[in-house]
Amino acid sequence: GPIENDVTPQQVEPIQIWPQKELVKAYRFLAINKKLGLSGRPDRPVGCIGTCKIYRILGKTVVCYPIVFDLSDFYLSQDVMLLIDDIKNALQFIKQCWKMPGRPLFLALIREDNIKGSRFNPILDMLASFKKGSIGGVKVHVDRLQFKSFEELELPKHSKVKRQTSTPNVSDLEQQPEIDIEEWINKSTVEILQKFYDCDCLASQAQLAKNLKDELERIYRRAGSRKLWSVVRLAASLLTKLVDSLAPSITSVLVHGKQVTLGLFGHEEIVISNPLSPGVIKDIIYSKCSPHGEREAVLQQELVIHIGWIISNNPELFSGMLKIRIGWIVQAMKHELKIRAGDLPPQDIYQLSPSDVKQLLLDVLQPQQTGRSWLNKRQIDGSLNRTPLGFYDRVWQILERTSNGIMVGGKHLPQQPTLSDMTMYEMNFSLLVEDTLKNIVLPDVFYSLQMMSSNTMNCVQLLMVVAIILERNPELEFQEPVDLDRLVKDAFADFQKDCSRLEGSGKQENMDAFYNTPALGKRSTSSYLTKAVMIQLLQGEVKPIKDDPCSVS
Repeated sequence: GPIENDVTPQQVEPIQIWPQKELVKAYRFLAINKKLGLSGRPDRPVGCIGTCKIYRILGKTVVCYPIVFDLSDFYLSQDVMLLIDDIKNALQFIKQCWKMPGRPLFLALIREDNIKGSRFNPILDMLASFKKGSIGGVKVHVDRLQFKSFEELELPKHSKVKRQTSTPNVSDLEQQPEIDIEEWINKSTVEILQKFYDCDCLASQAQLAKNLKDELERIYRRAGSRKLWSVVRLAASLLTKLVDSLAPSITSVLVHGKQVTLGLFGHEEIVISNPLSPGVIKDIIYSKCSPHGEREAVLQQELVIHIGWIISNNPELFSGMLKIRIGWIVQAMKHELKIRAGDLPPQDIYQLSPSDVKQLLLDVLQPQQTGRSWLNKRQIDGSLNRTPLGFYDRVWQILERTSNGIMVGGKHLPQQPTLSDMTMYEMNFSLLVEDTLKNIVLPDVFYSLQMMSSNTMNCVQLLMVVAIILERNPELEFQEPVDLDRLVKDAFADFQKDCSRLEGSGKQENMDAFYNTPALGKRSTSSYLTKAVMIQLLQGEVKPIKDDPCSVS
């Protein structure tokens, strides 16, 4: 088990250095009790707090390097800037969460591949910060360890299980390739492909396919070393690569009360509301993403990893987002690149390095972005599916005052049995509203519903007017379904009349000018929407109420 960290490295030398996955194997055998039905610790990674401890295992002194230094087949490990960022984040986390006596031990493992070419200077700068005693605002003390080479754990051996064999129903000759394997190892890809399609022998095709896969692996590694990230992502997707810690990252989102959807924007999405195994998640990603874009499958894996970390450290960035729609977030990031490019062609998101993708994600998630037009703000918020505080409560209150429910994008949210079957604050109601809103294709149209239903940041004036009218005039209620599309069109028509009267501009179908106006103030979107709502309310019948001082008997 772990020993006190207030000893010096020299007191416990020589030390064995293990990857954290070997510590997982050791922990797996703790607390196993067949009588109590205890199976030991699950095969989950050991976090950076666990790897900061010094262990005695089978009489040996062991330290582990954090999971950020694990060798990975996924290309994120090839971005040294992302590695440095992960190191800084891990140190910040350790600084905040370390509660044991003594100092935590953070083992930094620098491999030869980390310091090749252009990667050398960033790593050198990081090591210089270590030497100075501070990195990312965390004070550190650098020391060297005397260690032995890595040794495998001597774990208990399980009894061998006799396995049944399946006897083939074909001759051995039919299972042998008809090609000379050695002859085709160095053939060109074109020749291998031609032979693959020409031959009928399945064994030969299997061997040729392996050669093609090996060639693709070489392309994957070479593109990574040259930082050709679009090529890397394409090769990784064709090889169906899976990033480490994908399942724990999704679980991190779930424990914060959010759901995750995987799939492309505008196509079928799969909602994840319970923890899933990595294999199941892999099947979902590749089945829903690859048919519409090969590189999307691995890009969404990147985002899941980043989002899992961000929501654990900055959950406020996801406020108002009931579902974390990965495909929609990709759409928001692409739109952000268009905004930055102006009149020039935007950057291709697939060509960005993983560290740049992470920074772009953080920029998009910022609730207050300066320098954006109102149109761009609405489009970004719409793509993120972000709703304001108390949004679903406001929708409930609107439903209480409209017997025919709410219409949006051709989808009807009825008053009954919604109000009788649910409560205002339960998750099922919020999910029902969210499911209704997903019928809106355009993010800026989605935003108009937010303005009508309590947008604290952009629609305070509109909602206050509607709330005051309904509160002070209980005789008023919506007689017809609250058709959001119609209200937006009415508000837009009124906006066009003012533009024609005041600016002399002609009628136009494009609503960009309308959505590019401020949310509040004179001739704002709130004022036009408020007027549209008022007109619809006043067109309804006024029902008499008891003890009305204005009524004449």
